[in-house]
Amino acid sequence: MNSLGRKTTPVFDWLASLQSEDLLEAAARQTRLRDWGDPWFKDALTALLDSVNEEGKLTFFGRLSLRQFLIGNLCSRLRTIEVLKRFPEIRQQKIHRPIFITGWYRTGTTHLHNLFALHPDLRAPLFWELRHPCPNLDPRTADAHKQIRSVRLDGKIHSYLAPGFNAIHSLEADKPEECLHLFDKACAGTTSFFMSEVKSFAWRLLDHGIQHGYEFYKIQLQLLNWLRPGRQWVLKWPYHLWHLETLLKTFPDATVIHLHRNPCQSIPSVCSLAAAARAPFCESIDCAALGKFWLNYYVAGLERGLKTRHTVGPNQIIDIRYPDLKIDPLSVIDQIQKIINLDSYETWAKLIKSNLKTTQKKRPRLHHYTLSQFGLDADQILERFSSYIEDYNLSV
Repeated sequence: MNSLGRKTTPVFDWLASLQSEDLLEAAARQTRLRDWGDPWFKDALTALLDSVNEEGKLTFFGRLSLRQFLIGNLCSRLRTIEVLKRFPEIRQQKIHRPIFITGWYRTGTTHLHNLFALHPDLRAPLFWELRHPCPNLDPRTADAHKQIRSVRLDGKIHSYLAPGFNAIHSLEADKPEECLHLFDKACAGTTSFFMSEVKSFAWRLLDHGIQHGYEFYKIQLQLLNWLRPGRQWVLKWPYHLWHLETLLKTFPDATVIHLHRNPCQSIPSVCSLAAAARAPFCESIDCAALGKFWLNYYVAGLERGLKTRHTVGPNQIIDIRYPDLKIDPLSVIDQIQKIINLDSYETWAKLIKSNLKTTQKKRPRLHHYTLSQFGLDADQILERFSSYIEDYNLSV
């Protein structure tokens, strides 16, 4: 397909167009809707596409895939805005004392999120909900089973295209997943710079902020809560760390669980994840550039996250070390449970123990990576993070 795309460039450029006007028009035609909401959104979309077109290194198949992905998100955005007009009571939904699990990528956030999602009083968003939060103009009538089947089919295709990805981060339609997929519908997510090399857009998200993304994210949570209520939400996304101030501005009564892991382990791990994500879509992968980008981006995330701590209330941010979670997850959960005054249930304890046993039995293929694979060495890491490693006792 990529070879054919290169030979018939004009036709295939039209099919895989990544121009803002083309994508907006395609989504408007599909939905017959044209209210995009916050005008900041269009600026973000244009910046994303400029970055992709200038530095993304996408193959024809990669461009076609990203186009379909973006159009799907644009359609979801249009439907959500229309549904809010038809059902204004959605905006009255309360997201009460949400729990956010964050930290650098590859620090155990998914594992901890899955365990807390088992609690009978906590509501975690499932992958199919995040991919299709508003599948039609009356989402109360949407067939959940149809959405789940659709997401499972997408998952099978993705597993075929990127067989190494699921060994690093498994995506299951009916399991909890991270907030990323709602932010993508505001052009404030990170899928683009895992899927392609769009460094300028990644830094733009920090320079310009993503308050608009958090506002649309909250609206989508309210929509999900209206459809399938939860007493208290437990949510997860590593990238919240980079925007912790905005997160707490949007959800001032939130509790944040911040996981910590030695960057000599987490940085090459996220580089490996990004390389696996890009493999089906990019012409080439510059591993050294990946290492440099994520080293600098981790520094920015840590600095921004730690700076926000000076403005929060006592126990609003709970620190958890990855080694502790790995060695004794039950003790870690007990520690968090006491701080946030979460009711204890014998059934929850049994579910956690069962989950831990199942996870050990179904342990995926080992995830292999090294610092040198991405042009890094331990001295570089220690030079940038020695104080952090010492403060949180993260020495390997």
